[in-house]
Amino acid sequence: MNPYARSLWNFCKLAACVLVIFELFLPQNVTAQQNKDWQEIFLLDRNSLNPYVEFVSDDIKNFFNPAKEKAYPSTNLFDGYLKTCWVSGSSKTNKNAALYVRLPDTIELDKIILNIFPGYGKMKSLFYANARPRQIQLSLWAAFYPEGFSTEIGKLYIMKKHPANKNIALADTFGVQSFLPGFDKKGLSAFQKKALAQADNFSGPEYKKFAQSLYPKSFSFSFILKIKIMDSYHGSKYDDVCISELFFNDRFITPYPDKYSRISNVYIKDENTLLADFTDEKGVVIYKDASCVFTYVDWPENKNWAVLYHVKNDAAGEGSRVEEQSSLIDLKNRELVDSKFKRYTGNTTLFMALEKDDEGRVYIKEEKYDIELR
Repeated sequence: MNPYARSLWNFCKLAACVLVIFELFLPQNVTAQQNKDWQEIFLLDRNSLNPYVEFVSDDIKNFFNPAKEKAYPSTNLFDGYLKTCWVSGSSKTNKNAALYVRLPDTIELDKIILNIFPGYGKMKSLFYANARPRQIQLSLWAAFYPEGFSTEIGKLYIMKKHPANKNIALADTFGVQSFLPGFDKKGLSAFQKKALAQADNFSGPEYKKFAQSLYPKSFSFSFILKIKIMDSYHGSKYDDVCISELFFNDRFITPYPDKYSRISNVYIKDENTLLADFTDEKGVVIYKDASCVFTYVDWPENKNWAVLYHVKNDAAGEGSRVEEQSSLIDLKNRELVDSKFKRYTGNTTLFMALEKDDEGRVYIKEEKYDIELR
């Protein structure tokens, strides 16, 4: 190697070393130029209108009362009632508002089930008359809440997008559809740690406003799921793109029938028949199984749910309670819903018990979280 080439080679090696050192000590400030995957967002707190999750949608303008802002607001997604809906946009323009939802901390990431009723759930005729999502895109964001960065209605999160997206195709059917996105828990944990190193140096406009009076001493972490409608089925009459409900493993929602009467009593007859008295009809058969002996029914008074305990005929008799199992009964729809419960929540009904809190909420207590019954 001639002297000139050797000098140039040595200079290049020195420059490379300087660049590595410079990158190691350069603060990881997050700006729009450096990383477009960072974002600031306010999520609405849980309240009387939405007691379920923190969330926000792009179409909300009146943060203090989004339900009064439009006829079909995104708060309808979390009201536990399948006959209301959110109109996210138009199938003509293919412009739909995005939805951001804070994922439950109590459910393991790789076990989260997304339950969605795409379309207007009030009745089948309106379901097909309106547009409904054909394909949605899920993206996951590592979100950090700086303690104290909140208002009376919500919290400010700074969040970084995970590079992977998941597309989900929705069937054009009237009812709840369930999906296991299969998030990579180990990979997301590593992504969270990397994002935290950058979050400490975040510098966004809303963040700066809070930082003038509050300095964050710590961040609380969560994942935020962004749901974006990519394509829609066209409605026969309207171009409104509707979604009726969205919930995870910690909720179980079934529809209210068009004609609904309150329940005054639930009881067992002839060892294998479950009956209920409604305000307009007595002795209604809810469930019958000649292969079983019904041993007990747990019914929180005035509620729409019951747990039926039973044993197989060949297991009845002395010591039969060892073989006793349980099933979840949806009294308002007059049916056993064990398979539907497993599909929506990932849990079985074999050994369950109902509980009722001071507010009258009925739920099933699992090891790490409660499952609310609506």
